[in-house]
Amino acid sequence: MKIYNVYNNETGYAETFYSLSAAKKAMKEHNAKGSITKVWSSGEWEPMGEIVLRGSNKTFCANTRQKKAGY
Repeated sequence: MKIYNVYNNETGYAETFYSLSAAKKAMKEHNAKGSITKVWSSGEWEPMGEIVLRGSNKTFCANTRQKKAGY
């Protein structure tokens, strides 16, 4: 599962989303930054990078069977 965190340190805005499109919409509305976190079934998590409003947000998970980005 991927979790999308959106935050703006200047205004104190912070919210968690489970949909990339909802996170991008909130980033635009609140002029905020965002990050992607991969959560494994065991409860461990791994940071996957920042959310980019333009272009692709496809990420590659290391140490998996994944062959291409955005799996």
